[in-house]
Amino acid sequence: MPDAIVIVYTTLYRKGGAQFPIAAATLAREKQESGFAAEVILQAVESKRDVLRIFADATAAGKQIKEFHFVGHSGMYGPMFGTIAFPEQFSPYEWETMEIPFAPDASAYFHCCRSARWFAPFFSRTFNVKAYGFFWYTTFSRSKTRYRYAGSDATAEKLYTIGCKGRKSHGLAASLVKLAGLMPAEEMKAFRPAPPTGDASYNHVAALYDAAFADIRVRKDEWEWINTRLPKQSGLEVLDIGCGNGALLHALSSKIKYGAGIDESEAMLSKAKERTAANDNLEFRRIDSPALPFPDATFDVAISLMSFRYLDWDPLLKEIKRVIKPGGRFLIVDMVTVPVKTSEYARLAKDKFRAVFQQKANPEFKANLRRLVTHPDWKKMLEYNPIRSEHEMKWYLESRFPGRKMQILNLGWNARIVAFDSGPVERAAEVSLSYP
Repeated sequence: MPDAIVIVYTTLYRKGGAQFPIAAATLAREKQESGFAAEVILQAVESKRDVLRIFADATAAGKQIKEFHFVGHSGMYGPMFGTIAFPEQFSPYEWETMEIPFAPDASAYFHCCRSARWFAPFFSRTFNVKAYGFFWYTTFSRSKTRYRYAGSDATAEKLYTIGCKGRKSHGLAASLVKLAGLMPAEEMKAFRPAPPTGDASYNHVAALYDAAFADIRVRKDEWEWINTRLPKQSGLEVLDIGCGNGALLHALSSKIKYGAGIDESEAMLSKAKERTAANDNLEFRRIDSPALPFPDATFDVAISLMSFRYLDWDPLLKEIKRVIKPGGRFLIVDMVTVPVKTSEYARLAKDKFRAVFQQKANPEFKANLRRLVTHPDWKKMLEYNPIRSEHEMKWYLESRFPGRKMQILNLGWNARIVAFDSGPVERAAEVSLSYP
């Protein structure tokens, strides 16, 4: 079979849309000039559908992809497509079920921010290819070996997308070194196919997690927000997505007719079943895909408490719309990463003081929480399940549920707890227009 190098780039998502084509063309030209014995396919991709079409066309033509390059923006879980108004990203499940005609010795390169932190190793073990990514944020440069200011120039003959230290990652001093032209470009980090080096699930931390969150009401802000938004009706039927140890449904059990919890972790589900053994109105099931094992229009509300960041967003949303009754809602509370803004310092001080007071009032929770978050198994789990950036979750949710806004429940220095009420789920945007 003939080999091909596929180089794709975006032009619509966030900034740099006029420069990504130049960086991609520079890469394509250098591949051709190096005498690489393969066809070079250079193409813009603005949606998930565009990417799938490229893979399908290569398969239909009997081509094998020797190298795959993505030039553009990425979130923590991989390349971004679409626009800020309607962002798109393949979920882990979508990648895992995708067919890509890679050559036996193929490699993939992700010329985008922080792609080495989670996505490149995930892609490598998913497709059994060598994958490359950047650990730091990326920027445009006139040199591929060190940062050379490119500004917003869309007329340059050559541009490179490089990873390098800068103000966002290393503060003002790094920014000054960068602007002086002294900051070297980061060498792309290479990953070979390999299974996780530890438990990527919650199984090994289930006991520690259960000790810390035996009573979910220790999450005071989150608990109060959910309670104020539960439908005020009798016979309420609730789906808890990413239910963990079952503490949320246990706390709600006296208020609801029926509750179902779903999770991937067997150990966490065992804790949930132990905790709720006397609750005949609750059940717990294990799932290993976005498919929900329930009939259409089963639930009045779905809740995702501190788990939405891990989930397969678009495939799961399609299922949520199916199993929620007309008028039902999807309530999401989660943690996202973003540095606190100067304008938020007063709110930060207030939230920090409240958190310290709450933990002092419950020293057992404080001690159990510390044991959890400092344990090596917890840190290992987070390597394979990273927290998303605030803008990723905000743009996604507000695009899928037009007119609804994400709220901030409390602030930390580099992370915050946010909440989102979907409103009636049947009003959600139709995502299958882009990716069937």
